[in-house]
Amino acid sequence: MNHLAVYELSRKHGPPRIDLRTAEIMDSYGFEGRATRAINHRTPNDVSRDDLDFYGWIYAFLEFEDLLFYLYPIALELDKSKSLYCIDSFMYSLNRFVPEESSKLTKIDQQALIEGLRWMWDAVQLGYTDWEEYPNLRIAIGIMG
Repeated sequence: MNHLAVYELSRKHGPPRIDLRTAEIMDSYGFEGRATRAINHRTPNDVSRDDLDFYGWIYAFLEFEDLLFYLYPIALELDKSKSLYCIDSFMYSLNRFVPEESSKLTKIDQQALIEGLRWMWDAVQLGYTDWEEYPNLRIAIGIMG
């Protein structure tokens, strides 16, 4: 499956207002000390695995739309390797916005978000990623309990 709807959702929300490097600077109280990796994320295709690994724990600083931008590249990399350093930070941050912010999306975008989450679920289920910590995401894809 090519997940074109997920790609289009991510592309629609790019470039991110707060990218990974900016989030790292925010996390460092405005200092650029650890934000040494230059990035230029204009489309989901611009996001590399190295970018995701380098800026792995800063997703709490991203807004909902920024998280949607990173949904496709993160799901893609998770599907490729079954493990991804940034996955918990990303999912924790996205979980905060579901269902309130996601309910404001168009129906097509809501379906794409669910497809992206389901793609991530299918990639790892309860293995590397602890879905138990993200009740709003589990409910969104119909996984209860």
